[in-house]
Amino acid sequence: MGNNVRTIRERLGITQESLALKSGLTQGYINFLENGKRGYSEKSLEKIANALGIQISGLFEERTREEPAIVAEQPVSYGKRRRLYDTIINLLEQLPTPVVDHYRVLLNAEVEMRNKGTVDRQEKS
Repeated sequence: MGNNVRTIRERLGITQESLALKSGLTQGYINFLENGKRGYSEKSLEKIANALGIQISGLFEERTREEPAIVAEQPVSYGKRRRLYDTIINLLEQLPTPVVDHYRVLLNAEVEMRNKGTVDRQEKS
């Protein structure tokens, strides 16, 4: 896993110090992790994955080629939207109903706030 962190970080042109700043961890921790001298927690992996713009599972995938699966930089082409939609639905179906309901409330609130902002801007015009 440490080698994957190093490979992805280097491919993105990020130093250990920069990754540490982005993830809220120390440069020493990143160094030890990459060299297999330090264990990791789920929380630290989440912070590193977020800082690298990948999913946590991407830190454990064995690479047969140099290019890591970087989520943030993958363009979504029109033909792939259906597959992306299906993936999202499959992930949501695995979540407990209260969690899905929670996210539904948050999304509805976000839509309402955006719509209110649009209405407010139109009224000021």
